[in-house]
Amino acid sequence: MVKRNKRCDILITGFGPFPRVPVNPTAVLAERVGGSRRLARLGIRAEHHVFRTRYAILDKALPTRLAAARPRAVLMLGVATRARHVRVETRAVNKANRTAPDASGKTHRGAALAKGAPLVRRSPAPLARLKVAMAGTGMPVRRSIDAGRYLCNASYFTALGQLEDKRPSIPVVFIHVPMPSAWASSPTPRPTRKDSPQTGAPAKVRRPTLAAMARALETAAIVLVRESARRQMS
Repeated sequence: MVKRNKRCDILITGFGPFPRVPVNPTAVLAERVGGSRRLARLGIRAEHHVFRTRYAILDKALPTRLAAARPRAVLMLGVATRARHVRVETRAVNKANRTAPDASGKTHRGAALAKGAPLVRRSPAPLARLKVAMAGTGMPVRRSIDAGRYLCNASYFTALGQLEDKRPSIPVVFIHVPMPSAWASSPTPRPTRKDSPQTGAPAKVRRPTLAAMARALETAAIVLVRESARRQMS
């Protein structure tokens, strides 16, 4: 008889390096949130996994990890290098960029991620509540309908497809984070008068620190786990 591992409450995933991003902040964030003392104090059993940024993970590594962890909720992380806001991705599309190489130098074979699959898969997570909760930590957050055409979108589409038939539905969400302002643990600095706009134009949003993003993502994890518990009881 095969002994199955105990289900985790939430699985947090990140990515390793890829072309032009030699250090991926989501690898650090996934580890921090997965090992969060705050989550542990709340009795939340979290696991984390950092995937290689390769299309090959879609066939085996990602499905295998999801099956092994049997998570009640999933928080997936990716980096958007030009962004200054955290982006909560509402959906993934069945499209791939055939010109952008992954960390192994390979590109996706076709324009579609999966033949015969739907064009769009939407997150079953409580996105509005998630956005409000993260913004409550001081994090600039936006909802997004475009997760790109790279591994972020591809992994999101794959995970949603693998878990879409689970009942009750498992809250799965992909969150894009910006590159942190610095690799430091200090809180995000508040703008001073000198930083304020002189002409009435909107102030440029500063990139958040790694520590600030970790706090916001811990909050997101709590929202997802509580939503999962609510669905189990309904």
